[in-house]
Amino acid sequence: MIVETPSHTGDACETIREHLHPHDFGQGKRQKAERRTLLVTLLTLATMLAEIMGGWLTGSMALLADGIHMGGHALALGLATLAYYLTRRYAQDRRLSLGSGKIIDLSAWTSALFLAVTTVWLVVESIHRLLTPQDLMIKEAATVAVLGLLVNLFSAWLLAGADEHHHHGHNHEHTHHHGHNHDHKPAHQQDSNLRAALVHVIADAVTSVAAIIGLLAAWLWGWSWLDPAIALVASFVILRWAVGLLKQTASVLLDMEGPDLLRNKVNHQLDSMDGVKVVDLHLWSVGQGAWTMVASLVTHDAAITPDSCKALLSDIDGLHHPIIEINYCPTCNTSD
Repeated sequence: MIVETPSHTGDACETIREHLHPHDFGQGKRQKAERRTLLVTLLTLATMLAEIMGGWLTGSMALLADGIHMGGHALALGLATLAYYLTRRYAQDRRLSLGSGKIIDLSAWTSALFLAVTTVWLVVESIHRLLTPQDLMIKEAATVAVLGLLVNLFSAWLLAGADEHHHHGHNHEHTHHHGHNHDHKPAHQQDSNLRAALVHVIADAVTSVAAIIGLLAAWLWGWSWLDPAIALVASFVILRWAVGLLKQTASVLLDMEGPDLLRNKVNHQLDSMDGVKVVDLHLWSVGQGAWTMVASLVTHDAAITPDSCKALLSDIDGLHHPIIEINYCPTCNTSD
């Protein structure tokens, strides 16, 4: 990205050149997770179409119902794929003050909410079938369950292989107005968008396994009640996953404080300077593996500058554009 500077400053200004830097916060590179999520989305769509067509042609309601169910998962996975694209597309958009990384968390939050709502419906339906048992089309239902399980296991394998330590391709050394030279190497942070897609796939696999066990019990011993009972137990497990994902992504979207481990490291490195005391620190996520911070320090030493403070933070992976405020106290030594 080319950043234009006012003409009256002149192109030869070394200070301006040193302060120019990319705006993408490490979100501008196509990730392995994006390619695999797209592949899983296409696989899910193909399975959905096959099941709907098969159910329509054979008259199997089980196939038709599962095909429609797969459509919901295709929608969630498509949303995840779109989030990766939009994150790259708007990585350099200056209207997004802290980059485009939160698009991924917004997608994951929406996907988790969708999963939670559909799981609540599954709980209600399971209770209904426990109270009012219905005849099972064991052969057709078993075919659907086995097919769904195979597709979901393969999809889960693909998505799990995309869970990698991302180096976002912005290893750039620069000295900007926040004052520290460094080569950003973002720390690994769990990809909430990938996790949301994986939870959808695993949740579907769990329901397929539950259905197979229930159908087998109904075929062998006539225990038709076991199918909705297992589905009910599986629903609560899936609901717990969805709520956990909602909490994780909401914490990023609401700019909650970063993890204690990272905060403690920042505090420790700043406090390691003689005569410096950290009096306020805000550190939060701006996307996967990307953090930013604002800190207020008090010192009696006029030689302490924002540049010297940020130099101590240059080895913290994924820390972008930290802002340091220095408050000078000429009358006391704050290190005591």
